[in-house]
Amino acid sequence: MPPITWPTGTAPGVNPTETGGRLINAIAERAPAGSRSEIVWRRVAGLIARFTTTQTAVRGALLVGSVLYVVSGNRVYSITSSYGVTELTGTVGGAGPVTMARNMKAPVPDVLIAHSGGMSSINISGASVAVFSDGDLPSVNSICWVDGYFIVTAENGLAYQSGLNDTGFASVDRTTAEADPDGLYRAIASGSDLILMGTASLEFYANAGNPTGFAFNRSVVVPIGLKAPYAVAGFEPGFADTVIFVANDNTVRRLQGYDPAPISGPDLNRLIEAVANPAELIAWVYQAAGHAYWVLSGPGWTWVYDVSTGSWHERQSYGFGDWRCRFGVAAWSKWFTFDLESGKAFELNSAARRDGANPLVWTLRSNQAHRFPGRAVIHKASFDFETGIGIDAGISPIETDPVVRIRWSDDGGRNWGNPLTRKLGTQGEDLSIDINNAGLTGRKGRIWEMTISDPIEIAFFGGAMDIEERAA
Repeated sequence: MPPITWPTGTAPGVNPTETGGRLINAIAERAPAGSRSEIVWRRVAGLIARFTTTQTAVRGALLVGSVLYVVSGNRVYSITSSYGVTELTGTVGGAGPVTMARNMKAPVPDVLIAHSGGMSSINISGASVAVFSDGDLPSVNSICWVDGYFIVTAENGLAYQSGLNDTGFASVDRTTAEADPDGLYRAIASGSDLILMGTASLEFYANAGNPTGFAFNRSVVVPIGLKAPYAVAGFEPGFADTVIFVANDNTVRRLQGYDPAPISGPDLNRLIEAVANPAELIAWVYQAAGHAYWVLSGPGWTWVYDVSTGSWHERQSYGFGDWRCRFGVAAWSKWFTFDLESGKAFELNSAARRDGANPLVWTLRSNQAHRFPGRAVIHKASFDFETGIGIDAGISPIETDPVVRIRWSDDGGRNWGNPLTRKLGTQGEDLSIDINNAGLTGRKGRIWEMTISDPIEIAFFGGAMDIEERAA
């Protein structure tokens, strides 16, 4: 029986009939040595509800010591490791995402927030937030911390540094991104490097300990820019320090040293190109089960790059075309993310098989099995799942007697038949998952699609078809 070919990365194609298969809420892992397949397909990490703010639209978060500070709406909240939520007095201006940074000032660090309306500061001791202003600064658009200094950027291409472990800025302690007259979108810290990101170039700086003026000297210039202010991630505390960003040529690129290597394909590049407002491109990161993930959301879609495997998959929330999550932050040896339209916060956990209270629907769509222009009669199709994965003490029937739904398309994915349901087995039950007499394929071949919404552990190892070839 020839095997059905399943993708290890999502590739929906510009048109349905050119698809290379899809992974939606599904990942492909290398199977253990000696397994019955080289690849095993599993479900992505689910969400566990942990705390809620009283405002909608989380805008950013930062861990300071053992306390997580979250900007939600125009408020700031402090959250403890036991998920106690306290609203700070005062408000944060602006709209949209924020960038946050802290220094190492002892015994209480300073925390600054850059947003579209200016800057704010968090008074940790006073549990308050207030407007931050400094007459030596212009209007700024991002902030980071590196080697003891706050670094802020301005759209006009200027970058300013604070005093050492201080919040004071001097007008002479600055530099200009001069490699290209493109202005600046972001400043980020990656390892010992300060990276100033413009719309047409990246400039790398190293701390030279200059006694006056800007403490950093420029070292390397990369002639490619950042497409949007929030389309970069991978430098966050607790992550693998792998900077990935959306470039000004509509590709996604991973910095390997000073080389911005492309990692996206034509499907994603076209999605990015079609975004009318680049500020809607939001990148963030998380880790689960030994995998490091870089997430990119645009209007109506979310793609995730598995840094560990080099493959992409898609994420969708139940009843929603996109993933409802934005922003990731590491805290208390866990990773958290936030609901797009509320103040809900979730822990990302590979043992969670739901998205909060909603189903987490695993979908795997095969490559096109075709012999154009010939066709084939499919006498039998077999699907190699780990069966007997029901839980006797679980919720009936979704945990005790889980199922997979299988459907197919013979016109390249334009139209689909009604799904057939096959049981995955109660606890310890050994089952075969087959579809007999699956009909005659079209000239474009056969695409199979499998979905599982039941909250159980998924392990899929592959499939095969018993076919009889027919002439066109």
